[in-house]
Amino acid sequence: MLDLSTRRNAASAYRAVGRVEELELIPEHPYPGSDVHWRFRCGRVGCTWTGHLFYSHLRASRGHNRRHPGCTGTPGTYRIRKTDDELLTHLRTVFPDTDFHIHSTTDGDRTVEWTSGPDTHHVQAHLGPNQNLTFAQVIDL
Repeated sequence: MLDLSTRRNAASAYRAVGRVEELELIPEHPYPGSDVHWRFRCGRVGCTWTGHLFYSHLRASRGHNRRHPGCTGTPGTYRIRKTDDELLTHLRTVFPDTDFHIHSTTDGDRTVEWTSGPDTHHVQAHLGPNQNLTFAQVIDL
C-alpha cells in the first residue's frame, strides 16, 4: 500500500479518489499509487464489471473520459456522495483506533471530527474531494 505519511502522497491519493468517483468507479481497496494496478467495480446501476486499471491511465490530463471498456450500466446512476454511515464505516475500517464523528448542518454541510489519530491530510486522502466535508482534528489539551 502507498505510504500516505507525506503530504504529496496524500494529495495524490485525494485527487485519485476524486477522479475515480467522477468516472463512476468504486475502488475495492485504498489508492495503491499511480502506476500500480487498482481493483475497481463499476458504480453504474446494471453493470457488473470488475477489474484492474492503472490510475495513471485514468487521469483527465490524459484525455481519458471512460470508466472501463464495454460499460453496460445506466449513465448518471452512481451516487458519489456517501451517507454519514458509509463514511464512518470506511473511516473506522482504515483507522480502527480512531473515534470519528460527523456533524451535519441543515444546508448539507458536514464536518468530520476526531481527537487523537491521523493527520487531516491522511483522512482527506481516503475520502476524496466529492463528499462536501470539512475536517477538524480536535486537539486534546
